[in-house]
Amino acid sequence: MGIKIHNIVTGELENMLVGHLLNAGIHPDHTPEQVMPGGFTADHVSHYGVAAAGGMVPVPVWLLEGTDKKILIDTGLGDVDEIMEMMARHGAPTWTTKSPEQDLVAGLARHGVSPDEIDIVVLSHLHFDHIGNNHLFTNAKFLVQRSEVAQGLTPPAYCQYSYPEYSYKVADIRDRIQIIEGDYQVEPGVRLIKIGGHTPGTMVVVIDTDQGRVALAGDIMYNYKNLELNWPTGSFWSLQDLMSGYDRLHQEADIIVPGHDWEFNKRYPSGTLG
Repeated sequence: MGIKIHNIVTGELENMLVGHLLNAGIHPDHTPEQVMPGGFTADHVSHYGVAAAGGMVPVPVWLLEGTDKKILIDTGLGDVDEIMEMMARHGAPTWTTKSPEQDLVAGLARHGVSPDEIDIVVLSHLHFDHIGNNHLFTNAKFLVQRSEVAQGLTPPAYCQYSYPEYSYKVADIRDRIQIIEGDYQVEPGVRLIKIGGHTPGTMVVVIDTDQGRVALAGDIMYNYKNLELNWPTGSFWSLQDLMSGYDRLHQEADIIVPGHDWEFNKRYPSGTLG
């Protein structure tokens, strides 16, 4: 019996098209309608009054069922007021929301799991929307790529989405971080692939399910348009590594799941793969 993958949305972030598709997907072979991700509109008006192509995107984590250990991929969105204040201070004001149903503890409970039962948390990378609830998992070890740690703890001023004010989310679990380097087999049917590209140590999680081999692409691929058009996100550390990662995922997986797209919930209304 294959592993099941449960999608748990922990909140929503405002995003513009320029962040989701490099150069807003502008190309003579593509109309604006063809490059617009699910849930985006051409005239989205942000909470701060700016009109541009964009919309609200989900911030998911992924709970695995059927593994020997209880495994969670990322910990999602933390306190939204703290995040909005922090991002505004860094010149990137972003509207961020979280409903009661999007509380991570409630999401886990819907699958009969509590935070203290999680054995392993895979942090795909250390941007703020992937580490916000680290503190909940008091009995877990955290798998992090070596090349990711420095940016998470002491991000340089030019580092997008990693902020010094939020480094405590990593520092507070430092005694339970297991540093890995390169590809890593977590257990049978669950493998981590180091891609980089989005950040120095971004990982993709590849999982064997009854529906085939699934790659949780995380933030190397924000949405299905990145996948369909083979068009990178607008947020990257190394464009060459990012696009090499796209090629590798096509070789490694039968199903590729982008990191921030409501389209997933349309394709898989149950929220579960496998």
